[in-house]
Amino acid sequence: MKRLLVFLFLFCCASAVWTQVSVLTVTDEDKHTTKEDFYHTFEYFIKPAGGGQQAKCQATRIGRRWFATAAHCVAQTCQNGCTIQMDLLERPVSALAKVSHTAKKPAVFIHPGYSSKVFVKNDFALIRLDLDRAPLTYYRHATKKQPYNRAITEAQFSAYLEQNRKAKSQFAHIKSPELPPLVLFDNFNAIIDRKISVISIFDGVRKIAPDPYAVHYVKALGFAYTKNFGIRKGMSGSGVMTNTGELIGIVSGNMTSSYWAKTKNGKKVPATEELFMFPVFNADVAAFMEQSMGSDYYKLSWKDAYPSFVRKSRRNYASVIDSVNYINKQNTSISRPPLNALGSD
Repeated sequence: MKRLLVFLFLFCCASAVWTQVSVLTVTDEDKHTTKEDFYHTFEYFIKPAGGGQQAKCQATRIGRRWFATAAHCVAQTCQNGCTIQMDLLERPVSALAKVSHTAKKPAVFIHPGYSSKVFVKNDFALIRLDLDRAPLTYYRHATKKQPYNRAITEAQFSAYLEQNRKAKSQFAHIKSPELPPLVLFDNFNAIIDRKISVISIFDGVRKIAPDPYAVHYVKALGFAYTKNFGIRKGMSGSGVMTNTGELIGIVSGNMTSSYWAKTKNGKKVPATEELFMFPVFNADVAAFMEQSMGSDYYKLSWKDAYPSFVRKSRRNYASVIDSVNYINKQNTSISRPPLNALGSD
């Protein structure tokens, strides 16, 4: 395939991830495939300080008081302060955990290597939110008869949990979470030797998107890619999970490109391909996490990517690298508009 010519760049924005190497057995496979397995992943809303339209993204809980998300979700919206509201449950009733971010008391930490003009690389951020101490507000989701979310009392919320075993169990899992191990990638090209999936959360409705395609990590880019399998705006920040329950990266962006493909009779025809690309936990990201999280970093569960989760790749990734470099040189097209300028995100 000749050098990819990028004709469209679609970035997933908000409206809007670890110490011993384990040996996986057959009984461990496909244990992370249901919505209940994703009770560590949440939809959250960002309100800029001083007013303005709120944005929406997703985040995955990696520690007792830490969530991983995409930097582009919060970098601009929280630049002058913001309020994060984490939506904990599904329809019809939910709870919001709130934390405020300011320069004097930060709750949002952005990778120092992140730039809005660089595609995907270092698109990683942390949110410090302790669900055991954060103030909670409760509400009932909008319906056709009631077009707006409606606030309810803590007593009404508790009564709902007593009447709904599934919601009560989910809330208990959230308060005492089973946190996913994080996979640390080595400094070489690799093909991920696991199935992956991502959960989407929109208005409290959770759906799992499984990936049927091969996933590649390219060391020169610092992130992984696969064919797009249903990733769209508003899913940014969601955790990229293996079928065995490990977190390998964070949803970042899509890239649609055109190239010349050969048919069976040898003719060249124009073709397109949409790729989903996401930052993984490599040494650079881990160093940022250690600096930001302090002693909490050493409480994370880590697993080495090689040889349990990846195999070394000999593929030539020049075309993908050229495409990303082309995007990075187009300053005006790479700059991301405000999150609320991208519609429902």
